[in-house]
Amino acid sequence: MIITIARQCGCGALAIGEMLADRLGLVLYTRQMLMDMAREQGLENEMGYFFDERPVDDLLMAISDRNVARDEIKMRFRKFFHRMIGTQDCIVIGRCGNSLFADRRDLVSFFLKGNREQRVAHLAAEEGLSRWQAERKVSETDDHRMSYHKYYTGLTWGNADDYDLCIDCLRLGAEATADVMMAYINACNHDERK
Repeated sequence: MIITIARQCGCGALAIGEMLADRLGLVLYTRQMLMDMAREQGLENEMGYFFDERPVDDLLMAISDRNVARDEIKMRFRKFFHRMIGTQDCIVIGRCGNSLFADRRDLVSFFLKGNREQRVAHLAAEEGLSRWQAERKVSETDDHRMSYHKYYTGLTWGNADDYDLCIDCLRLGAEATADVMMAYINACNHDERK
């Protein structure tokens, strides 16, 4: 099973992902872990833009056939992930996982969201930022993720149709969010065994 977690900035997705990984005994792939793997394989220069959550070249995309260019880019990154991760059971945070792993029948994808004011407060407390710094980081990060996701997948980031389950994790709290995700994963596994 591969579990992907997309998230709005300030939702605490890393802590929730760590809880799930611990409960399920799975490897959790974060941006940094994947960047380190790319570096070890000599792919850091080619993959840097992808890991920084920004489109590679807006000008090139604007003058090319968007769908053809996007499909080529998506295939390149899909091959990269399949080479690094293969078919192992794991959790991937971000990196357009819901789209890149869509060909896996065992994919379970989540989108974590929350009230903007709560996300700002959560991020400020978590990273020791002022309210203004946290507001700016939430806005900029969400904007980057939205354009990044659109660029690499052609999909709208956060669109419920593209995920198995969207959860307001700040309303529930990290532990209850992990509980809901576990219940969904267990129900999916039960259905697949039938």
